[in-house]
Amino acid sequence: MCNNILLSVCCAAVLMSCDASTDTSIPEARSLHIIVENGRYGYIDGAGNVVIAPTYQDAGDFSEGLCPVNITGRYGYIDTTGAVVIEPKFDIAKPFSDGMAVINIGGSYGYIDRTGMVAIAPQYELAWEFTDGPARVKKDGLFGYIDRSGAYVVEPRYEDAGKFSEGFATVKADSAYGYIDRSGTMVIAPRFEFAWMFTEGLAAVKINGRFGYIDTTGTMVIEPLYENAWHFSEGLAAVKSGNLFGFIDRSGALVIKPAYDYVWKFSEGFAAVKRDSLFGYIDRSGKVTVKPQFEDAKTFTGGIALIKTGGSWGYINRKGEIIYPRK
Repeated sequence: MCNNILLSVCCAAVLMSCDASTDTSIPEARSLHIIVENGRYGYIDGAGNVVIAPTYQDAGDFSEGLCPVNITGRYGYIDTTGAVVIEPKFDIAKPFSDGMAVINIGGSYGYIDRTGMVAIAPQYELAWEFTDGPARVKKDGLFGYIDRSGAYVVEPRYEDAGKFSEGFATVKADSAYGYIDRSGTMVIAPRFEFAWMFTEGLAAVKINGRFGYIDTTGTMVIEPLYENAWHFSEGLAAVKSGNLFGFIDRSGALVIKPAYDYVWKFSEGFAAVKRDSLFGYIDRSGKVTVKPQFEDAKTFTGGIALIKTGGSWGYINRKGEIIYPRK
């Protein structure tokens, strides 16, 4: 299996342009999962059966029943049967979100609807999916937000910006991060060195070189004690202390002590963790469910997880059994 599969699933080259500064996506559970064989992309189901043969030059993830794929150098969309439902006519195409998808024509980004018709004309340097209302766009080097008609909710004026989550988006102004609401009103003044999106009512922020968590009023509810911190998922958040990662709950209590070189967020009850150069999985109590044995490992989605072993990428089920490629 080609190692390029990592690019497709995690932050894929042209299909998954992502903003590393403030954006952490929470992928939806998928019934089909991307594979790469001999440099061509296809899909398996949750049991490891190939349902769409690897024939595409590039591909992204399924979302809302459709998936962007590269056919003869241009991007279109297929459905879960593999049928082409939007003809390949785009330079870049991304997954659907809230009924619209980001596309690129001639170097500019815009949006199409599920019929493939252009809904918002390509005009942006960068564009992201609609989440929790508005979509983030970049124009003339600055970030703003649009509604589904393409009208600006917030004119491009920020140095950096994240997607909306739980009614708020993090924005950077005058070299500091704060939060706006869906109307564009600054509700938490920029005073942080860095800020993540809100999840489960809390957001990780950096102040004086350390991370803590604020609530939606901007009140620090978990003191800034950590070298790094991620957003909450399934009631737990990864934090870094003394160069090792563990997990805290929403009260700030350390429920899984820092013991890992690296971790991913919890998804479907499991988190990938790295110890002594190998990845395995733990449950929410910290119990090891799949012993560390992989060169790399990602989050579970749709009951399976992407792992790397023997230099190749594959998938395991919740028991840690490799379901693809079949031996």
